[in-house]
Amino acid sequence: MNKVKSLLLIIISLIILSQTFNYAQDSLAESKQKAQEVIDNYLKAIGGREALSNVNDRTTIMRGTMMGQSLTMIVKQKAPNKMRQEFKAGGMDQLVIFDGEKGIMKAGGQSVDVTGKELEQLKIEASLNILLDPESYGIKISYEGEEKVNDANVYKIKFALPSGIRWFEYFDASTGLKVKEEKEMQTKMGLIQQTVNYDNYTEADGIKYPFKITQNVAGQSIEVTVSSVKINKNLNDELFVISE
Repeated sequence: MNKVKSLLLIIISLIILSQTFNYAQDSLAESKQKAQEVIDNYLKAIGGREALSNVNDRTTIMRGTMMGQSLTMIVKQKAPNKMRQEFKAGGMDQLVIFDGEKGIMKAGGQSVDVTGKELEQLKIEASLNILLDPESYGIKISYEGEEKVNDANVYKIKFALPSGIRWFEYFDASTGLKVKEEKEMQTKMGLIQQTVNYDNYTEADGIKYPFKITQNVAGQSIEVTVSSVKINKNLNDELFVISE
């Protein structure tokens, strides 16, 4: 049970110096351009920039299992970067709120401010459509090559923040859809590796979302199914208020 509680409370080159400076700059520019092309193809595949830019709020309901326990997660987001996440599993409740500047987590009768890199990560997670303009969040993108995921050719894209936070996203070379994500999550228990796989893209209000999501965190597999996605329901700002 303690392990379950811990998981619930968590619920995240060698440079060849002989090359000339100009060559390195050109390579970086080419890498960024290729990464942007992959992202643009993804945005087109799920509905297009215009449709995504018209999303002002979104409510996603997910259900699944973890360590034999049923779980429910309700994520409410409002542009540009407000989020309320309610998580229930194994008799435990967790609430995370980000009001656009500050973050808080409530669980087990306790309330904890989210700070440092955890807060920076939360801001990224709260953003509705961060891929529309990664640079506005200070994110640098680069193309890391082609790999295989479940026998499919995928493009690997690196996302990096000035603070050192980074993650990788994998996009199917054929469909353009994102199929996998890898990242390091900074938590109170230290750095934790997280892998997320996306499948069963389904259209909701003109935009495709993955309705099957499998997460591997700290050696535990969590599989959830999206039961509904509701867009532009005029969510009340009070949902994202952090009370003193």
